[in-house]
Amino acid sequence: MRTSPRLLALLVLATAPVGRAESPAAPTAVTPTATEAPKAPTPPGFALVPAGEFTMGDALDGDKVAPQHKVTVSEFLMQKNLVTKAEWDEVREWGLKHGYTDLPEGDGKAPDHPVQTVSWFDVVKWCNAKTEKEGLVPCYYTGAAKTEVYRKGDKNLANEMVRWDATGYRLPTEAEWEKAARGRLVGRRFPWGDTISHNEANFDNSAWEFYQTGSTGRHPKYGNGDLPYTSPVGSFPANGFGLYDMAGNVAEWCWDWYAPYPATVETDPRGAVPGSYRVFRGGDCGLHARECGVAFRVGSSPANSFYDVGFRVARSCVP
Repeated sequence: MRTSPRLLALLVLATAPVGRAESPAAPTAVTPTATEAPKAPTPPGFALVPAGEFTMGDALDGDKVAPQHKVTVSEFLMQKNLVTKAEWDEVREWGLKHGYTDLPEGDGKAPDHPVQTVSWFDVVKWCNAKTEKEGLVPCYYTGAAKTEVYRKGDKNLANEMVRWDATGYRLPTEAEWEKAARGRLVGRRFPWGDTISHNEANFDNSAWEFYQTGSTGRHPKYGNGDLPYTSPVGSFPANGFGLYDMAGNVAEWCWDWYAPYPATVETDPRGAVPGSYRVFRGGDCGLHARECGVAFRVGSSPANSFYDVGFRVARSCVP
């Protein structure tokens, strides 16, 4: 299905208080003990998002649909950039020869632009293909026994069909995505603060939000030619974790089924089970300032694919 998320998506804004920037703890030298292995280095192209608690949701603009709640997330690795069309093509070519028979071609304006027009099912299988291509342990399986790797077809996976302790690539959970997007800031609208302009992101700056600044309309550099008006990945400053395009450009599929947040403290939440919509986050080049906020949530059928939705991958931190 090829259509815009503005026609089919379910939109909900979550809630959090204005806050201060977190101050990272001063680094401390630690000598591994005889029973403690040294931590593996962060692989190229990834950033380490440290373990810790954060407030998920946002209350800056009075939207109370999703309650604020404290969430503790284990440390994990997040890809610094969106998956590009070139990266998609490389893994797809390998996958088509190794059992991933229905990976679509996807779209992308250029090799260094984000891939888009790929469904949730497509990107989950692609994560497994990239994992197997690199000789890692896959995360996604066709059943709870985790004996058959998910390689083809459209299957609504459940949490128990995932090896969360595997070394392979996977989609970030919604909680992981939001913590990563905040980049150490607390209670802010965007990965860098409370206002947004074309200096920070590729989005359509033409709505009524009082926190939009600078040039209006589509991005003056990228908002021309044919749809979608994407930009090369990494074209804007990184956030506090070294992650690019966490607002604008293309929205990003996450693992979770879409559902209201529980008003309780959570540890490593993995979303509702099951549901009708999968979450994507981050706004895109055709959406406005509000939709680019770190707490803004969108849900759509996992079978849908959109010209302004892509993804980035995560990895669990395992020995």
